[in-house]
Amino acid sequence: MDEVSSAVLHGKDLLLEDWRALGNARDIGPVWPAFWRVFWATLSEVQESAPAAMPQQVMPRAKPIATAAHPRAFRGTKFQPPKPAQIDLDLHVWMSDDRLLDGFFSRHDFVRRPALGQDGQALPSSLFENGQPTVSQLTGLQGWSGSTPVVFRRHFLWVLRKESAEKSLAWLRLWRALGAPSHGELLSILARLCALDSAAHGWAELSLNLPKPRQAAFLQSLLQHKAYRLPASQLSAEQLSAVNALSKDDAHFRIYLDTMLDNLSRGVSAAYTLIGCQLPARDRNPDSIYLRVAVHADEVPVADIERMLATLGEDGMHWARSAWKSCATQPGFARVLTETHWEVLSSQEANRWLSLFRVTEWDFDNPELFAAQWRVRLAMFPALHQQMLALPPDRRDRFAAMQVDYVCGWDDPATLESSWPIVLPLQVRLCGPRFPAKATGNGALSSMAVHLRGARLHQFAETGDDIWLTIERACRRDNVATLIRHGLYGLTEAMPDFALHALRFAPKPLMRSVALIGCLEYHSRRRFFAQAARTPWFATEWAAMPALATCKSILALCAEYGLDSPLPRRLRAHLMGTAHLNEAQLARHCRVTIARLPSVQLAALEAMAWRQIDGPFNLRDHSTAASHAVRLHASIDGGNKKALRRFLQGYADGGIHAYLDHPLNREWYVRHQRVDAAIWSTNKLHESTENGAIKLAIETDPLEILMLGSYVGSCLGLGGVCQYSSVACLVDANKQVVYARDASGRVVARQLIAIDERERLVCFEVYPQSVSAQVLQAFRRFDTALARSLGLDIYRDDDEAYEVKTILAVEWWDDGQWHAVN
Repeated sequence: MDEVSSAVLHGKDLLLEDWRALGNARDIGPVWPAFWRVFWATLSEVQESAPAAMPQQVMPRAKPIATAAHPRAFRGTKFQPPKPAQIDLDLHVWMSDDRLLDGFFSRHDFVRRPALGQDGQALPSSLFENGQPTVSQLTGLQGWSGSTPVVFRRHFLWVLRKESAEKSLAWLRLWRALGAPSHGELLSILARLCALDSAAHGWAELSLNLPKPRQAAFLQSLLQHKAYRLPASQLSAEQLSAVNALSKDDAHFRIYLDTMLDNLSRGVSAAYTLIGCQLPARDRNPDSIYLRVAVHADEVPVADIERMLATLGEDGMHWARSAWKSCATQPGFARVLTETHWEVLSSQEANRWLSLFRVTEWDFDNPELFAAQWRVRLAMFPALHQQMLALPPDRRDRFAAMQVDYVCGWDDPATLESSWPIVLPLQVRLCGPRFPAKATGNGALSSMAVHLRGARLHQFAETGDDIWLTIERACRRDNVATLIRHGLYGLTEAMPDFALHALRFAPKPLMRSVALIGCLEYHSRRRFFAQAARTPWFATEWAAMPALATCKSILALCAEYGLDSPLPRRLRAHLMGTAHLNEAQLARHCRVTIARLPSVQLAALEAMAWRQIDGPFNLRDHSTAASHAVRLHASIDGGNKKALRRFLQGYADGGIHAYLDHPLNREWYVRHQRVDAAIWSTNKLHESTENGAIKLAIETDPLEILMLGSYVGSCLGLGGVCQYSSVACLVDANKQVVYARDASGRVVARQLIAIDERERLVCFEVYPQSVSAQVLQAFRRFDTALARSLGLDIYRDDDEAYEVKTILAVEWWDDGQWHAVN
């Protein structure tokens, strides 16, 4: 314990001893100094009830004179009358009420025993009228004129007893300006603020700029965020009035106020926070707006943010406060806002452009990496901006999308800084008229470039237009593009030279092969490429071998891996001894074979990949749906992988619908006996469009159920971010898939339906979203008819929230109720 704390505790102990002495004194003399020490250290008050009776004894009783009336005065007498009881002085009662103290002072002889000051020295009687002090006069010695209000003295004066008169009067004026509250929340908050910091009256005085209903909220927020510890000059009356004007809702005002004071406590200026509060937001509810930051910007170009918003429109309103925050976290971001020609951009182009220069802390949690990433992007800004404006208007969105994909997925700022000037001419070329307006090959470009350096990157940047058109066509579906991206990323990381070679000489087989290998989960994919790189297909120095020896090795490897030989028929016959080729013919046939080598190597990769993907099940050749199912199993990395593996193993052993008889699924039917399994789990119910061209039914083929996402290209499809959820739609008894098929059996739309725990039919979104109104009407009729057949209600918007449980699956994606069914 330090010396100051020790001194404080010692002072409290002495005061306690003084107080106890005042409660049991037979004479005022010995406790007179203690009386004044307690007087100056505490406050009495006027009681609302009648005061206690005035104690009569203020001086010690006089010693009796020896007379005949007092036998004790004569020697020899045995009679001793009882001693009269001496009344102990209880000065506690006197000091509890100003009126009692004034009564005591009026009867006390201050000439004989003068009043003592705070320093323990006698006070001259000339200070008081008629030489008799009063409580009011003694209080005035501390700088108060006249008597102080009882409430103020009770709640404030004691904590201010050692402060200057000016500070005490400031609190008195503040208390009166706030309406002199005698009880309630405002008084308690103000008194607590005074007790915590007697210098906080400057902060508290700011509350006078607010309407009375909001004054207590401001003071309470001061306490909550401990803002009173800061200089009151950090928040001006004008700024507080501006916060008050932000919303008429008191709850919203409190949110804005808490945000500002919370930011102030972290050193963020009130002016910067106020700008953020005043900027428009897509969601007008402050509860969902996060404005708490750790740093601030000295200047925010509000006018340029308004220009930006004029281009973005209502849907881009969320960028206003994001840009405000970036001005502080990304030094120089204001330059992006100011120098961008927002007026010539479309809303989508502007949105992508902002995404390119928005560096988020959760993407780069290392502060140094975050700063380096932003430094590189800011350095890229002038060249990219100039290049985008030079493109035709219908190509700017493609260019911006390519930049977002290329830059935002790059983790290493050093390689980004060295690579983007090399790749930029390629990106500009890909925005030419030969290519579609929508870029689909962005993932292929960035996933390969991230692993290339020096001469390899220059070689990649010179890739021809025809090759890129092949890539664009292969990546037209988002889920397939994701698989290609994954495969190219792993291939270029493990074998960059082969990846570039295959891209140049076999782009179409390359896209097919990497799409298959991209199905492998990330860690499995990395192990696969590491193992493949050690096989003779890729470890052999083909260029160093004689041409004929190369052809012989290729032929042998194709036989080993079960691949079709790329050797021409006559060359195979020559090697088998059944035909003869001259030197020129051999050279020509060897050149043809070696030119086919990249395609054969890719075929070998596919063969190795299929061994890993389909090896445990041997289902690949059963059907297209079976091939899809085993690839889905290889791609899933999560809790549902185990459930799918068990299903595929059972399916391979002949247990096509064994999952339906699982004890957990049977238990679900027991708990929901209203659900008729004969209707719910079969395709007996049918519906069709008005012209009869499209028919709807519940799908019962398990492999077809797993394709519900891949058929329509949704996120539940192979390569989609929620592909794991397709497993839940298969193995859980409370979920079913409805397909709409045309006359040829092709799926044109699908819908997931489920039964929740309160036995209501929950109908989810119909996909694809481009489906015709006629088909949507057929789905509405089907859902209604199914609910009627089951005797269940359809979940509506105004019902209590639904709960669709997972049964055999570990996780599933709730895609949201289909509102059109209401």
